Amino acid sequence: MKPMEAQNQEVKLRSLAPEFKSDHHDIYVRHLDEAVKEQRNRNIALTGRYGAGKSSVLDNFEKKHKSKTVRISINTLGPDEADEDLTNRIQKELVKQLVYRLKPGQVRRSRFARPKSITKWKALRQALGVTCVAVGFMWLLGVQPSPNWPGAQATTLVQFVLGLLFFALVVLVVWSVRWLIGDRIISEVTTAGAKIALGDGPTTYFDSFLDEIVSFFDAVEPEFVIFEDLDRFDDPQIFESLRELNTLVNASAQWMSKDQPIRFIYAIKDSLFEQLGSEASLKEDTQAAVKSPEPETGQPAAAAAKPKIDLATEAVRRANRTKFFEMVIPIVPFLSHRNARDHLSDALVALGFGNDFVSRPLLDLVAQHTTDMRLMINICNEFAVFVERLLWTENAAPGMSADHLFALVAYKNFHLADFEKIAQRTSDLDNLEKYHHDDVRSLIDDLQLKRRKSNRLEEHRQRRSETAAVLGQRLNDMKSMFPEAYPFAIKVGDKPFGFEAVDSVEFWERISATRSFTITQARTGHVAQVNSMLLSRVFPELADSARWREPTPDEFDSVTNRYDDQIAALRGADFIALAQNEYAQEAHATFKQRINSVLKSKLACDLVLKGFITRNYAEYSAIFYGSFVGVDVAYFYNHSVQPNEMYRDFHFTSENAVSNLLEQVPSDFTSSVSALNIEVVDHLLTYDLGRAKEIVAYIASHERSSDVQSFLDAYFSTSSAEHELLAGLLAAHPLSSAFDYLARNDSIPDGETRLRVFDAALLSAQSADMYELGKDATEFIDIYHSRMNAISGEQSSIQVARVFEILKSAKLVVPELSHISEALRRHVVDAYMYEISIPNLMLALGFEGTPTLDVVRKNKHVWEHCRLRIDDYLKVIQTEKTVECFIESEQVLIEVINEQQEAWTDDQLVSVIEGSAVNVVVTNLQTISESVWPMLVKTNHVLPSTTNVVLYVDAHGVDEHLSGLLSSDGDETVELLDPDEIEDDRRAALAIQFLNASEHLTAKTRVALAIRVMPDAGFDLASIAPDEGHLLAYGLEAGLFEDDLGTFAHFAPGGWDAMSEAFETSENVADFLSPEIVQGFVAEFLGSPKISRSLKQIVIDHLPQYITTDDSRALLAAGEFARAESVKLPLEEIRRVARVTKAPSVVARQLVLANNELDADEVIEILTYLGTPYDKFGGGPGMKFDHPGSVPSLDTVFKHLQKAGRIQITKKPFGSGKIVEVLV
Repeated sequence: MKPMEAQNQEVKLRSLAPEFKSDHHDIYVRHLDEAVKEQRNRNIALTGRYGAGKSSVLDNFEKKHKSKTVRISINTLGPDEADEDLTNRIQKELVKQLVYRLKPGQVRRSRFARPKSITKWKALRQALGVTCVAVGFMWLLGVQPSPNWPGAQATTLVQFVLGLLFFALVVLVVWSVRWLIGDRIISEVTTAGAKIALGDGPTTYFDSFLDEIVSFFDAVEPEFVIFEDLDRFDDPQIFESLRELNTLVNASAQWMSKDQPIRFIYAIKDSLFEQLGSEASLKEDTQAAVKSPEPETGQPAAAAAKPKIDLATEAVRRANRTKFFEMVIPIVPFLSHRNARDHLSDALVALGFGNDFVSRPLLDLVAQHTTDMRLMINICNEFAVFVERLLWTENAAPGMSADHLFALVAYKNFHLADFEKIAQRTSDLDNLEKYHHDDVRSLIDDLQLKRRKSNRLEEHRQRRSETAAVLGQRLNDMKSMFPEAYPFAIKVGDKPFGFEAVDSVEFWERISATRSFTITQARTGHVAQVNSMLLSRVFPELADSARWREPTPDEFDSVTNRYDDQIAALRGADFIALAQNEYAQEAHATFKQRINSVLKSKLACDLVLKGFITRNYAEYSAIFYGSFVGVDVAYFYNHSVQPNEMYRDFHFTSENAVSNLLEQVPSDFTSSVSALNIEVVDHLLTYDLGRAKEIVAYIASHERSSDVQSFLDAYFSTSSAEHELLAGLLAAHPLSSAFDYLARNDSIPDGETRLRVFDAALLSAQSADMYELGKDATEFIDIYHSRMNAISGEQSSIQVARVFEILKSAKLVVPELSHISEALRRHVVDAYMYEISIPNLMLALGFEGTPTLDVVRKNKHVWEHCRLRIDDYLKVIQTEKTVECFIESEQVLIEVINEQQEAWTDDQLVSVIEGSAVNVVVTNLQTISESVWPMLVKTNHVLPSTTNVVLYVDAHGVDEHLSGLLSSDGDETVELLDPDEIEDDRRAALAIQFLNASEHLTAKTRVALAIRVMPDAGFDLASIAPDEGHLLAYGLEAGLFEDDLGTFAHFAPGGWDAMSEAFETSENVADFLSPEIVQGFVAEFLGSPKISRSLKQIVIDHLPQYITTDDSRALLAAGEFARAESVKLPLEEIRRVARVTKAPSVVARQLVLANNELDADEVIEILTYLGTPYDKFGGGPGMKFDHPGSVPSLDTVFKHLQKAGRIQITKKPFGSGKIVEVLV
């Protein structure tokens, strides 16, 4: 039946009152009629569970015996006072029902007797009677008016009328007082100190219930008393009390005389028989437990000694205790969980619903828990009302079906209090919805995290080569810190690698798998073992071996699509879908477990788990208002918009759902947290940018809110969301942390998405001072700026300026200007925000050739950048092999040096000067600061003019720099230009400075330079400092010095090194050779092979004049010359040579040459000067020593002495050699 077709159908609700059905109940009425005919049956029990039909049977029985039956049903008890016993409270309620069902005044002796209600006519009658009695009593007592009353002239008629008026007045007063008092009882009157007590009225409670009940039965005289609903209080003792009461009443005198005894008929549930007598049994068991000692286990005796109950034995005990029922009539149940479904279906049909209006699975489920007919009928009645009000209406909740409604009605009947809480959103279903919301978010977060990990893993795999190169460079850098005397070898597992392979993917992939490698140095055997712990610290990129596997695009796409499908399914998951979700996180309970823990009944759990109660329970449980196209819209409106709570993951399923929602929401919706829903924001970003900006404004003003942060995380985690549009609006608003968030947040699925989102934000950026650019944003810009359209693409001038401001705030230094747009490039160049490289300089200059300083200086921004970072410029230029120089003109060189001599370091200045072209020289040193001259001279960028040399020498002397300029290639000297421009005195001084520059110039160079500048007038020899060089020899050879004794005497203090070459060069030295010019180096003079024999002979011939001291070196040289040339020295000189030099070979030769002039004593004397072993000669006869056979000419001398009889020479008895023995 369709809702619109059923709108005019009228449903008549069924009564819940007991309904007598002959086919079910006649048999029980017959048995009850037969039971009451037997006088012995005074206590009759009609038993059966709730809904079995006991009331229907009793209704029919009462109908047959209307005048003889009293029926009592207690639904509630009065308040419990002072912990009153339950049985006593039930008895009071019974007495009240018995007594108060009588007419007022019908029972007068009872303390519960009720007077009849006073009426005005009754009060008038009572007033009239009281007045008559009072007036008559006063008349009898003589209280009468005087005869003359009210005056002497009054007639009898007047007196009668006045008396009648007085009587009426008294009646009126008494009537009024009686009417005012009503049913009140005056217990005491006090007046003028006198007190009149009229007695106590009835008390609220009574002491004896029996008197009241007997009075009742005496007054009413019923034959049957039916007790219903007493079993609801689960107090079996009341039935024992009623049995005793029945016995007492039937034993009273009045009832003994009657034909029929009074009979009590009880309607009780079967289960009460299990409780009958149980109290006594419990007391007996408890008393036994108290008397027994406490067991050894330490448990209470009552608990420890509790016997195991035999149910059959207990059944016998209960049977013995319930013998007070003379008749028990059981009612067979006609409703059970097995046939309840059919009855439930029939109940719906009886209300006019079709057989399939409610699905059979739902009827089966509800019927399993509904085995009470009244409850079943009530569920159907309520369902009918709900259907008419909620389903069969023009404004029915979208998507609601009869099953949804019936499930909620069933839930309501089993959970009344909880159903009422739905309106306040505090019900168990609301709690379940909160768990559903949290679990969906948690599962989506988990899946999105897995998706991001998968994306990043694939990105790492695609960058394996780049990562391997970085790691290889790191390992090579580490190796370079150690001496490389011998090569290194690496072994990973069992595979060897050379250092040339450390930047390969295979190498690092293998290390990532083995988690260690070994480095061995050849020959030394030194081994370094890199274990897993060290590897993690030095090479953290190897932590995940999966990163080094081959990229798998197909598998990656499959995994990513699976994650996206799962996330989409979760966003639209109802209770049942989430309960069946297999991706529940292990760290949390599954939603099915939550359902079972939150809901209080199995029926409620089953209704949810089988999909009959959905998340739309709130929308289906009340009248639906609003023009919503779908229940999803209504659900979101009720659960998010109305309470102003965020539901970011809610998925709309109906067509145009978000548009419909936006038509219904309040005007401030987009400025509230409830608008933070992924699909709502997507819709507004696409179709309503104005309202989207309102949401962004809310986000910006609440950016530190946990709701805003969680929404942004969820939004950017959603692969299908409009990331770029939202990022652009966030930046445009602006959100101060937008760029840091986009660069840092892990919720963004992958690197490419992050790049696009960041780029979109950059394109919409405002002034840079509106943003907080932290480390994350600046690093991201630094790494990825070349791939951003905002930077590389052509944009408006305003946007270019804003992007530039952000790049400037991020302190970006552009590595390659070719990667940014031309408009942005101009800003970057002017702000010096680029790395100095030849391609960058060419772009910055707009010049295709080499960016020399001649070209760079033409652009003030580029020149300033290079000037400030001159080291970078020099490094780039110097490493470029195609660049030969970077200064091509003297003018640029002079300008650069003069401008930067204070700003740049000396090293930087030298590098710049060295970078000048070879032909670029400073022609006039005076155009440049004096402090820079050494640099120019050092680098040969000074014109070698005599004027420049003089200027330089005056400022710095002849230093190493000038020496290098003047003699750049060995002893070859440059040509000094224009010496004639310098005066002769300054030229002579310059020549002397050259000649004295022995520290940096060779003697030959000095002589050559001096000759170039020597004036015709010559110079003063005394100004030249003698040195150890061959200046004298080169000067003599060049004709610079005079070849005479004065010249030689001037340079002699320079020593042998200064004079040695001059003796060979001089042509006149033999004429003026004297001890003066060889003093101090006679030994070198005599020993030099370059000195002629004739010159040496002059010295030997005049040895005492040339060697005036005991100079051992000189004397030895003289002796060696004399030995070699067989020149015989004078005897005194022989003695001096022997004594000073102790040279046996030299002395022996002289002794041989002087043999004919010396006797034996003189020979022995001279030999004794030679020392050991020759000093043995002075020891006297018998002294012996080994013959020194290796000394030349010594044999001749010894033979002479042996011949003279002074020594004896004999062979050694053992071995070779001779022994010399002194004889005299």
